[in-house]
Amino acid sequence: MFCVECGAEGQELIGSICRECYAKKHVWARLPDHVDLVLCAHCSSMQLDDGWTDIGSVGEGTEAVLRRAVELPEEARLVGIKVRLVERDPRNMQASVDVRLSTHGTEFDIPLETIVRMKRGSCKECSKKMGSYYEAVLQVRTTGTDREGEGEAEIESFVRSRADALRKGSRSVFISRTERVRGGLDFYFSTSQAARAIARELQETRCAEYKESSSLWGKRGGEELSRMTYLVRLPGFGPGDVVEHGSKDYLIRSMSKGSVHAVDLSTGEVRPLKMKEASDFRVSRTASQILKAVVLMETGSEVQVLDPETMSPLDLRKPQGFVRNQEQIRLVKTRLGAYVLSDSW
Repeated sequence: MFCVECGAEGQELIGSICRECYAKKHVWARLPDHVDLVLCAHCSSMQLDDGWTDIGSVGEGTEAVLRRAVELPEEARLVGIKVRLVERDPRNMQASVDVRLSTHGTEFDIPLETIVRMKRGSCKECSKKMGSYYEAVLQVRTTGTDREGEGEAEIESFVRSRADALRKGSRSVFISRTERVRGGLDFYFSTSQAARAIARELQETRCAEYKESSSLWGKRGGEELSRMTYLVRLPGFGPGDVVEHGSKDYLIRSMSKGSVHAVDLSTGEVRPLKMKEASDFRVSRTASQILKAVVLMETGSEVQVLDPETMSPLDLRKPQGFVRNQEQIRLVKTRLGAYVLSDSW
């Protein structure tokens, strides 16, 4: 078999011509003289034909726009590209692009050159955020007086981390602003779905009261638009706090809708407490007020620690199931007594 174009024998043929002759006649790829890479000036997302998308780096963004810009023969398929960038000036980069295409079961490499122009814009979400756009308000409040005003940093971190997680699934999710108000925090959300999801999670994991309401704020295309308000009222205690209930001290281990899982510090017994009992909970110590004490001596049933407040030895009975993994252990002192906490709690 020989190539009907050049007469070469023993070559792999595509149809009736060799690979080299086929490439000269039928294999080509083109790029325009320049390609625009439009990045959001606020979040560095990239604009494509079908909208804005998050990118990991300028290199990834450049490769994405070049993939869309390369022209191939109708019967060819793009296998991949390799891009080398050289900065010409702060707004322009020289791009050397190695294009690999496949046609009729054979792959070809074609070197191309173009200019990548860097431009700045503002994505739809950032434009909304800059304009303080919101569809819903998540109001987080703390009941009671024992912890009012405490834990705001932890709550804000929780809400923001959940919003960031939701944003990975939809770029439309963001918090346009946060306001500190009497008794808690207000979070202004871009979507009511995100605000409601986080409000429900707080209700489920923190034994919180939950209410929602709506208000009319405008019309679009003849359709009424509403803004939602989700009120989450947290109890005056949280995981890690010590509360007094029925002449006993309890360590709050976890919370779920309608119930609290707590440890009786006098015995080490774990027991569930109904939220309806929480009305008479009195916070003895918040999680941040629990002390760290050095162990001086330990026996089978007791442990001696150095009281960090008085610097005197303190002998305490070990609770049921006591476990110690470190030299220091947690120590709680309340009006009812002093307790060591197991590292397993």
